[in-house]
Amino acid sequence: MGRAGVERSETNPGLNVQPNGEGGSLFVAKESLCNPRKEQIEWWKNAPERVHPYDADDFLDAEGNVLYRYERGSRLLIGDETKEKVIEVMDSCQTPWANATVDRAFEELGIKDRPINVLERGFGMGIIATKIIQNLVPRGGTYTVIELNKADADFARREWKPRQLRALTNMARGIRGGTSDPSIIPNITINIIEGDAYEETARLAEAGAKFDIIISDTYPLTEDERGMNDLLDLETLKRCLDPKGVFAFFAHFPGSTEEVAYKQSNLIARHFGEYKTSRATINPPRDYKYLQPDTGPVRSLPVVVCKNPTP
Repeated sequence: MGRAGVERSETNPGLNVQPNGEGGSLFVAKESLCNPRKEQIEWWKNAPERVHPYDADDFLDAEGNVLYRYERGSRLLIGDETKEKVIEVMDSCQTPWANATVDRAFEELGIKDRPINVLERGFGMGIIATKIIQNLVPRGGTYTVIELNKADADFARREWKPRQLRALTNMARGIRGGTSDPSIIPNITINIIEGDAYEETARLAEAGAKFDIIISDTYPLTEDERGMNDLLDLETLKRCLDPKGVFAFFAHFPGSTEEVAYKQSNLIARHFGEYKTSRATINPPRDYKYLQPDTGPVRSLPVVVCKNPTP
């Protein structure tokens, strides 16, 4: 899980502007500049990423008392520090939250006798993805992920996916006492799609794709999306979800308010007949801004699973 010690960088080639017959490249450039979301999509696509490792330590309160100990971990950063725009996307301290959400989604689905098709939106550090593969091992099925950042999608393709396939092969060899037997390798297909979550979900829906589980963990591209980024295209997303399927997302974001919680629950209630919540405990490091509001470290995060999509 995670990618401690892995660092990559990628220069930003800028907008990929092509003539479209309606004013040519100038029209497309103006359209992008006038649309904050499209501008952010281009930035996210080409932004460099790196993984920042950190050591275990004690978290102290203002009086110097030990509140808890956090483990050694790593953090995914998107952006260019020289241009003063770096976003903390995910931290390995969130692993208990990610694992609890994936496990709960599979539990609520309740299918144990056939392959399961899973869609994830946002690859990040691969923590959720790895847990999904673990849950697919006894069942088989497909794992499809949509990732906007080119460097992150490339990592998933070149390093994470082959690592998972090797692990499945080694697992089968272990069962056979070291001999290779393709017939007992878990039948799991991994698909990696590079692009915007909303756009690619719409393409999947148009193609008639169906998933038993959809887990959305995108990052808000604009201020208007904060806290709602995984829910704004639920009508389209439901077209990709099996009628007996399960949808899960990560409800917390920095500065969450009762108003945002109300908007989230209202949207979920409009699109799903049932949703269940529980909690996961985490121990964030002291310098992880995402989980360090002025009131102190966030230690408990919501696990949300939705069922019975409305027609």
